Amino acid sequence: MRLIFALFVICFLCLPIVSYAQVNLPDNKVSTLPATGYRIHQGDKLSVKFLYQPELNEVSLVVRPDGFISLQMIDDLHVEGLTVSELKKQLEKAYEEILLKPTITVTILEFFAPRIYIGGQVNKPGRYDLRDGQTLVQVIFLAGGFTSDANRKMIIHARPDDKGDWQIQSANVMKMLSQKGDEKDLTLQDGDYIFIPESKISQLNKAVEGFRGLLPKFF
Repeated sequence: MRLIFALFVICFLCLPIVSYAQVNLPDNKVSTLPATGYRIHQGDKLSVKFLYQPELNEVSLVVRPDGFISLQMIDDLHVEGLTVSELKKQLEKAYEEILLKPTITVTILEFFAPRIYIGGQVNKPGRYDLRDGQTLVQVIFLAGGFTSDANRKMIIHARPDDKGDWQIQSANVMKMLSQKGDEKDLTLQDGDYIFIPESKISQLNKAVEGFRGLLPKFF
């Protein structure tokens, strides 16, 4: 059964499709509260309420592109990367010097769904919702499979780290789908970049060089 499934996947991924139209991108704004442990991102909409000082309430507070929010009576606060409980603690600590035993409630009203990006030799390069494709093979499916010129044995995977740099590795999709299963499918994270070079590019350093133009300028 595994062999049959692998053959089906290989056939689909290798099937060339003439159309190169960009994928339609849905609005990535979601109003469903994310799971516990979710970390706040730029563009998230928050509600901050004070139990005993309702005049300080912020009913619709959007996290700025720099990761900060602005509230009354205190300095701007960097909230990107914090959980709701961590932000609550930071706010209550910040207001302790001003208010008597502040009790604050933080709620995420809207959050931006995590995204991944795929480019190069796929039929529908673009930006995809991570919830629709959480592994490398799934995202290649979403992107319409490989083109006829794709190098299926050297997929470039880049992940930004917290130091402004990139963690880069290569993956062989054909080995992932082989009966031996000697290479595992990659689990993707928010902000990951996938690049499929042309088959004529066989050296990793040349593939990475071709990938640089798709990455943010600080690469």
